[in-house]
Amino acid sequence: MLTLRRPYPRVRKNDRLTYGGSQMLADTALIRSCGCGPVAALDLLHYLSDGDGAAPLPLESYNKELESLCRSYFPLIPHAGINGLMLALGLNRIFRRRHLPYHAVWAISENRLWERVREMLLRDLPVILSIGPNFPAVWKKDRLPLYSKRENGSFIRSSSAKSHYVSVTGLDDEWARISSWGREYYINRMEYDDFVRRHSSRIFSNILYIKPSNR
Repeated sequence: MLTLRRPYPRVRKNDRLTYGGSQMLADTALIRSCGCGPVAALDLLHYLSDGDGAAPLPLESYNKELESLCRSYFPLIPHAGINGLMLALGLNRIFRRRHLPYHAVWAISENRLWERVREMLLRDLPVILSIGPNFPAVWKKDRLPLYSKRENGSFIRSSSAKSHYVSVTGLDDEWARISSWGREYYINRMEYDDFVRRHSSRIFSNILYIKPSNR
């Protein structure tokens, strides 16, 4: 499996270490309910700036930084969160302010999605992926399965998601390893593509493609 070269950011809560941040551990109700996009963005920013990524992030300081980013760059709409275009806009403002040589673009064509994910991982960049809402039948409850990996290498379904941002940290021909809710999960690539075709839309289910800036 193609993976990031350094450890993914971890958050320390008491004696527990997460795999990436989790909106479920946030201090405010709004972020807990729909803050998965800003969490993925904050994890990306920490990965870009934390060197070897060895030191876990204290939960209190992580949550303060998350709230600050939501106020300044990632405004959340109650019950809706933030769309991909606004997520890209907020990240590009941060990239410019911090003089980081990147530019974020929301959504790419269907036949290039996994190719772009692979390209970003080869450049050692986590990939923010959206598991979109049911669309146009927004009232439906179809969800994408999320899997955990057993010690023997097999996969077991352990959760599911829709209307949710995750971060891709590894990829092979069949599976994408992700960070979601502070845990490591896996998405089956064929199941993701099928979910988008049957239950969602590429407008909402896509990636935040990050490329070198032209500056």
